[in-house]
Amino acid sequence: MSRTVVWLVALGVAVIATALGVAWYAKMHDRAAIPRTAAMPVTAPPAPAPEAPKPAEAPPSTAVMAPSFDVARIGRDGHAVIAGRATPNAKIVLLDGGKEIASGEADQHGEWVLLMQDKPLSPGQHELRVVQHQEGHAPVTSEQVVIVVVPPSPDSGDETLVMISPPGGGSKLLQAPSAEGVPKSKDLQLSTLDYDDRGHVTISGQAQANAAVRAYIDDKAVADGTSGKDGHWRLAPAEPVAAGKHTLRLDRLGGDGKPVARLELPFERLVTAVAAKSDNRRLNVVRGDNLWNIARAHYGEGWQYTVIFNANKGQIRDPNLIYPGQNFSLPKAN
Repeated sequence: MSRTVVWLVALGVAVIATALGVAWYAKMHDRAAIPRTAAMPVTAPPAPAPEAPKPAEAPPSTAVMAPSFDVARIGRDGHAVIAGRATPNAKIVLLDGGKEIASGEADQHGEWVLLMQDKPLSPGQHELRVVQHQEGHAPVTSEQVVIVVVPPSPDSGDETLVMISPPGGGSKLLQAPSAEGVPKSKDLQLSTLDYDDRGHVTISGQAQANAAVRAYIDDKAVADGTSGKDGHWRLAPAEPVAAGKHTLRLDRLGGDGKPVARLELPFERLVTAVAAKSDNRRLNVVRGDNLWNIARAHYGEGWQYTVIFNANKGQIRDPNLIYPGQNFSLPKAN
């Protein structure tokens, strides 16, 4: 191929040279016979019309987003690392029950981190929300709430309870209070069991990665799911649970569909309706109950747990510790 190309190029050069020689000879030979004429005026091409100026592009507007939590790691001594997302460059204020306890700023990607090393959380229960402040916009409060229960002493052996509670759906357990406090088997663990005022249940936990998990309520299969690569799973039965006491059973299924691990836990779905002429309702505590969930069920808001605590101080020495068999008065919320 290279040789063919060289020959074609050489032939092309020869043809061009011959044509130029013929043209030069004809021009010289006929110059005397051609009369001279006035030079033809050369008309310059019209100048292009000036382009209309382009309108200046408006800077992209930054959408306002509600702040949220991603990470909450809190030690037994109350020292915390809390992180989440918000509108880029917005100021972030962390509230504990309405009191400001820390502040910071989201970066250009909307990510923020607060380190609470100088002012750790005190022992007891805390309700954390984050508020976003941005110039030209009203403050925006997170819909999520981080519930924290710091043990009475770092040497108690208990871990700090940390969970994220969304406005709807089930809570996400980030840290279990202690190894003994969470029902589990060798490769199956229950983290949270939540229900709303209509009785719709959300169950979450951990197992081996990509494990098949099935939930039963009162020996009836109600939901199936598969754990993720990190082992976390979440189930939401389609049918609501009636008020009263029930038994939850969880099975991790093997490849043949047979259970290889099992958990059972009694729980009670509390009645949320408030009696019209009675402020003296009673509640019998069962295993798995806590003041936050009881308040959520009866009053619609978990932070109303203080109503129950104040009405039953004779039985509750520590609001973080209630026991099966206790019988509480449930007064009408203010």
